[in-house]
Amino acid sequence: MAKVTLGLWTDKNKSLARKIKSLRIDRDESIDRLADAAQIKRNTYFTHMHDPEKITLRELRAYIRVLRIPREDIIAALYLDQEGG
Repeated sequence: MAKVTLGLWTDKNKSLARKIKSLRIDRDESIDRLADAAQIKRNTYFTHMHDPEKITLRELRAYIRVLRIPREDIIAALYLDQEGG
């Protein structure tokens, strides 16, 4: 039977959502602009910020482009470090 580690990505997911929110505020971008760029509804944006695992690649690419998210932050969100976090 497969071993399941619950919550392995939870911290990284929440950290990415916090980064998106903080950059949106710092760069003075509206939620409507981000939602339009990601081709999603405003309500979907809030749902995905609450549950970042639902963010699609199209959304992530739009957020990276509009907010100019640094590569280091994206890499940190996608890879586990040596300690598993």
